[in-house]
Amino acid sequence: MSKQSWSLSDNLELFELSNAHAHSAVWKDEQALYIDSETGIGTSVLLRDEVSFESFRLEVEIATPHSFAFIGIVFGATDINNYELVYVSPGSDSTAGEIQYDPIMNGSSTWQIYHGPKYQAPAPFFPGEWTKLALVVHSNSVAIYVGDTDVPQLIIPNLQSGSLGKIGVWGYLPSYLRNFSVEQIQPSIFSSSPTDLKQLAEEGFITEWEISQPYLKNGQSVPKDNWSYAAVEENGTLNLNRPFTSTKDSAVQVQCKFTLAEEKETWLTWGFSDRLKLWVNDIEIYQGEWKWDPPHSDGRIRFDFASTAVCWNAGLNTIQAEVARDEVAFGWGLSVKTGLSADERS
Repeated sequence: MSKQSWSLSDNLELFELSNAHAHSAVWKDEQALYIDSETGIGTSVLLRDEVSFESFRLEVEIATPHSFAFIGIVFGATDINNYELVYVSPGSDSTAGEIQYDPIMNGSSTWQIYHGPKYQAPAPFFPGEWTKLALVVHSNSVAIYVGDTDVPQLIIPNLQSGSLGKIGVWGYLPSYLRNFSVEQIQPSIFSSSPTDLKQLAEEGFITEWEISQPYLKNGQSVPKDNWSYAAVEENGTLNLNRPFTSTKDSAVQVQCKFTLAEEKETWLTWGFSDRLKLWVNDIEIYQGEWKWDPPHSDGRIRFDFASTAVCWNAGLNTIQAEVARDEVAFGWGLSVKTGLSADERS
């Protein structure tokens, strides 16, 4: 099994420095890579050559002098706008640090889509000290280790783009990284499990949407042609980062149709980011905004963010929505539960 190592201080010519926010520096008398990105999706520093094996262990030492920063490892990268990302943010005297799985899709982060205990976990990372971050990566999964531990704090069993591609490091706000390495390991005998759309539908989620092409919110009309179908993610969210690049003030129309054997009243629940208009059977039932605006809102998509009682028709029913985005660097999408089982809808 092969292993490669880089100090990240004297061999940066082997990496793609995507902007001026990454350079060699000294912190606490130690040479390291310093990243001070403060905008967008942070700064990725990718090894120029791709990794040629599907299963490997990545390690790096990370540190931040401040209480607010995000530092991580990139893998499975096709370019600087599409890659798998795991990062850690520091804790304090009263709270632990936190791991976040945040795959970058079409130039946007997705932490507002992938959140909760499946994608986040506490970790021993604190300002002012060097800490080891390690990832054990297989073709469709990653196990995450922070500090000196043999037990992963978080396992992601279903990667969104897989392990193949370039590797590197990443930072947002003042971050130091050193001693980056990759080591080939034996492939895992376990396979990933595909999204169970049938189970999600049984729980009441709308699992497939018809989606328009994006249009600008400055009066541009909804495109009539080239609508497409998209399935939801494993958590029931329609992830609009996946098909579309990031454009401020853009919007899409989405819709679904189903029939019921008889009239029925249920509670309809939904969550979204960033802005939403929602219609049921051509009647507008909601209009609102939910995005990153701390401490008032975090913009995370939760299926039970809002709700209303709906009396469904016997026969054809429609759900339509306009989902618009303000936050170019963050996630946008929609999650809807009808209160109807899969057997009731056809």
